[in-house]
This record gives sequence, C-alpha cells and structure tokens, in this order.
Amino acid sequence: MRVSRLLTIATLNLSTEEKRRLAMDVRKTVSPSFPIQPMLRFYSRPGNKIVFYGMAGYPSSLAELENPPFPLSYSERLPKPGDRIIALAGSRRCDYEGLQGAYHLGKALAEMDFILLVSNSHGFDRWARLGAQSANKRSFVLCDCGLGTKRITTNRSLQGEYLISPFLPYEEASPQTCLSRNVLTAALSTAVIIGQAPKRSGALHVAGCALDLGKDVFVHRSGIGNRPNQEGSLFLHQSGAPIVGGDDPSQPVMV
Repeated sequence: MRVSRLLTIATLNLSTEEKRRLAMDVRKTVSPSFPIQPMLRFYSRPGNKIVFYGMAGYPSSLAELENPPFPLSYSERLPKPGDRIIALAGSRRCDYEGLQGAYHLGKALAEMDFILLVSNSHGFDRWARLGAQSANKRSFVLCDCGLGTKRITTNRSLQGEYLISPFLPYEEASPQTCLSRNVLTAALSTAVIIGQAPKRSGALHVAGCALDLGKDVFVHRSGIGNRPNQEGSLFLHQSGAPIVGGDDPSQPVMV
C-alpha cells in the first residue's frame, strides 16, 4: 500500500481502528486534512522511517493499547520483543544530585545491557541518556513532537539515538502530545524508574500509566527528600514504589 495514502489517512481525525479499516478499503477515496507533500519529502531522506499500525514491525506492546498510534516515525530501529527496556523519567529541573543520579543510573543500566527509554526533555532524561552514551550504548528516545520539528533537529544530544515519534513529522509539542507520549513510554518498557519529580510532574503520569499496565515502578534514591523537586517522587515511594540506588545516589541497584 502506498505511503502517501497511509499518510493521508493519518491526517484524519479518526480513531486508529477507523484509520486501519479505511486503509484496508482501497475503493474509498481519501482527502488529506492538510498537505502531505512535505511529509513525503521528509520520509524520502535517508534515516527517516515510518511504520503503520497493523504492519510487520509495529511494536506488539503498542498494538495492545486501546487506541495505539496509527503512524510511528523512527530512525534506525524500533523496540523488539527481546529488548530489555527500562524507562527513566524525571524532572526537567533536577538539582545537581538528581542530574548526577540520572547520569550514573543511565550508565549502570546500559552496562548491564538494559536499553534506556527516555524522552527528549532536558534534565533527568537527558542526563540519563548521557550516562548511557558514556557506556557506548544507544537509548530509545520517545519524542513529544514530530521528528522533523526544530525541537528535535536542533538538539545535538539526540544524534545517534534511536528516535521514535507517534506524531506526524512537523507536529509540534503540546500538553496533549506529552500525555500521549507518557502512555507509550509505559507500554514500551519492562519497568519504570522515576527520578526527582515535583508534585505536578509528567514523570508521575508515566508512573501511573505503568502501574495501570501492570509494570513495576521504582523510585531512584535521588528522588527521596523534602525539597519541592522531590515531593512527587517521595509520594510515589510512600505509596509503595521501592527505592533503587544506595545511600550514594550514583550507585543504583539492579532492577
């Protein structure tokens, strides 16, 4: 089936199942909601790939969701069933202890052959990626916007990582895209580790989604304390999430 038709269907305001049925009905003509030529040019460039719901290679853990994303843009490769994926999430405004903890946690997990799954955000997620990079390992980066946006293309720290986006190439980040990204983060992971997180934090949404899906959720030692940027992660631990990491936040324990 032609990518242009599938991209046209992806622009429509329909559920994923409705888009799948429409894609299968080749007799029905479809008009895009907005021009798709820029998107076709994006996918014609080396390294820019796309897979659609129902196709071979589409992650089974996402296909099991109630309303999985219809398109998945990516670079290099997508998660496979045998991957040992640990999702890490924390505040964009971590203090030094939190950033140090993220770096060493990412490095230690990568050295144990776990693959990190993080967001494209600064703070905890970025420093965890840097830790994995120091161990010469790549991370999956699940983005909150399209892979063709400046938010991604101008972020040099993302070079060489496995980028994934459930959004069309030039779709900008918004509160809704961040929430959608958090659901997919939980679905793709084996377990989730939360770093420093304030009360109102996307990291806590990731944790909640993971618990809803029956995944294990942990809190890193650097997220335990009485500072404002630890209130959410401390609450998560008090609610039953075990701590990983010893008294020294740079020394995580295996999950």
